[in-house]
Amino acid sequence: MVLYTLGYEKRTIEEFIEILHRAKVDTLIDVRDVPWSHKRDFAKSKLDEHMGRAGIRYVHAGFAGNPKRLRVKDGTSEELLSRYKLHLDEHPEIVKQFRELVAHLDEEGRRACIMCFERDPRDCHRSVLAARWKGRRGGLEVENLGTDAG
Repeated sequence: MVLYTLGYEKRTIEEFIEILHRAKVDTLIDVRDVPWSHKRDFAKSKLDEHMGRAGIRYVHAGFAGNPKRLRVKDGTSEELLSRYKLHLDEHPEIVKQFRELVAHLDEEGRRACIMCFERDPRDCHRSVLAARWKGRRGGLEVENLGTDAG
């Protein structure tokens, strides 16, 4: 099973959808704590509309988001991601619930992609979440879509 990831930073909604279609993704899991954006097309209700028209199911999994209280503190990307890792350590039910969500989608035969803002997955909590989802389990793979390298 493959779990895809994609960030919308510096993308149009059309480019975002095209990337999802090329990967044959049919379910987008929004892992933002609060699904709001300065880019109107990526705010929850508008994003849900766009995904519906594109034939992609939209799911908001805010429980897996990086809480604002962790993001408002100063620090480097590494420090912010370290705080999110600690948050997941303190709340293992988040990863458990996320694994259950992805497993349910897989049972339905769906191809899922998690999304957040940052274009580079190394700068985003979605990479931490995806790595925790994968863990040491065989047969699970994470593929980052739309990276500048590929």
